[in-house]
Amino acid sequence: MVDHLNESVLRCCKLPRCLCFLLLLVILMALLVALVIFAVRANSKHCTDGLQAEQECQNLTRYVQHQLTQAQEVLQKMEVQAATCNQTVVTLRDSLKMEQAQVAELQGEKSIRPARLGSCLSCPDLYSRRGSEASAENNSSSCSSVLFAVVMVVVLEALLI
Repeated sequence: MVDHLNESVLRCCKLPRCLCFLLLLVILMALLVALVIFAVRANSKHCTDGLQAEQECQNLTRYVQHQLTQAQEVLQKMEVQAATCNQTVVTLRDSLKMEQAQVAELQGEKSIRPARLGSCLSCPDLYSRRGSEASAENNSSSCSSVLFAVVMVVVLEALLI
């Protein structure tokens, strides 16, 4: 009877082992079917088209980023060049103002010179009226200064023309 009891216990233990093995086999088959379905979907036309579209998008993004980088570099160079040009304009304006001031000064001197020349030309008349008060030395220095004034006026007019 003990043998019979041992046999029935052994059958009970063997039965669940078979069930466990069958259950494990069913789970493995389900995983295998799921893996096959996933592989089929992953290699489907829609999936491969999506991957290709993603790669094209990444390539386009890299190209646009490269173009943007080049445009930023060109912009930076142009900003430096514009700053240099602006500084040159300021320098040229200052130089122009100085030149205009010098021209105005020379034109003022040009308008004064004929009046001085006229007064210098009338100087010999004054000396001749005074008679004995003027010496021959003063007359020669007066004529020298008149000659110098005439030469200066001619030179200034030549420079301004």
